[in-house]
Amino acid sequence: MKILIIKQLFNPEPTAKSLDFAKELVARGHDVEVLTGFPSYPIGKIYSGYKQRFYKREKMEEIDIIRVPIYPSHDDSGLKRFIHYFSYALTASFIGLFLVKKPDVCFVYQGAIPAAIPAIILKKIRRIPFLYDINDLWPETIAASGMMKKKWALKLINAWCNFNYSNAKFITVATPGFYKRLISKGISEEKLEIVSNWSRDIISDDKLPKTLMESYFDATKINILYAGNLGIVQSLTTILETAKKLREEGHQKIKFIFLGSGADEENLKVTAKKWNLDNVLFVPRVVSSEVTKYLNAADFLLVHLKKNELFKITIPSKILAYLKTGKPILMGLEGDAKDILVNAQAGYTFEPDNSEDLEQQIKKMMLLSNEEIEKMGQLGKAYYKNNLSMESSVDKLERNLKNIINN
Repeated sequence: MKILIIKQLFNPEPTAKSLDFAKELVARGHDVEVLTGFPSYPIGKIYSGYKQRFYKREKMEEIDIIRVPIYPSHDDSGLKRFIHYFSYALTASFIGLFLVKKPDVCFVYQGAIPAAIPAIILKKIRRIPFLYDINDLWPETIAASGMMKKKWALKLINAWCNFNYSNAKFITVATPGFYKRLISKGISEEKLEIVSNWSRDIISDDKLPKTLMESYFDATKINILYAGNLGIVQSLTTILETAKKLREEGHQKIKFIFLGSGADEENLKVTAKKWNLDNVLFVPRVVSSEVTKYLNAADFLLVHLKKNELFKITIPSKILAYLKTGKPILMGLEGDAKDILVNAQAGYTFEPDNSEDLEQQIKKMMLLSNEEIEKMGQLGKAYYKNNLSMESSVDKLERNLKNIINN
């Protein structure tokens, strides 16, 4: 098959179904081309080593990539974020489509709804069908983030989503909750399949250099690491509230480490300083290949999203990386993601935005032996291998892409 991947975010940006997916398709004998933007996520500016121009052809590990210009932004402005998404859709449609080879089928990764525009144009003009891979539900995602509250705008976006769904030949969704939500919107079950994401992270046994290990991780404490986007929907102030309570109660065994950057980073740092949280440490964002060393250094890995009905049907990609690492997880999520952790027996869950519940779970953690902590992590690693691997998911995507062409 000749497959065109239409995806706004791609390597070196940290995002699912990117270079690893393209390489796996090529390894299976397919001709793959990628249409993407210049990298800017999550820092909100073009990466060092890249300079925006009319377009750029690039070969990354034998994968042909065409990059088109975007408006880089990743702050908490809903308008700026929408311009960011829409800028890719425009340049991909009016620049990128003139540069790509004619494919047999398109794979569209929907992080944001404008990404489907170039695929729909290809469908209308050149009769190229596309598979629509849903990883964020709109308008639910932006409503949950608080970036857009006007009902008329949310209704307009919902209508846009339905238009995208109707034009897709087939739709894959990342979670059971997404599947149920699209069924409730009138999408036929025959047009849908659940295909779980996999961890894009390269997990190794590499360790941090001794100097960094001693600077960031305390061997006398339980080190709880959050690695990823320090954004609004992550609601990480809840974690700081728990850190404050533990410090006030005299508990010295817990240390929280935040690795990354994002729209809420400055607010979190100011709050931690205001509350004199000596049990909280912020570590600057590192390249994705280095993250595994920090995960290996931690005792528990933390994931949290604000309390919202949408996030009950969301499985953040970092959960998959955490399981793959073989470290136990402390999870502030409900629904589909919580089910994974409970089934894996790989950590503790707490109610989102509930600092008191988090504190109670941490007090349970403090009673664990090193052997019990290690066993939890290994159970999670085994669960990932058996249920959430890239091979099983790509099998499903490849089958559906072939079916689209044959039909």
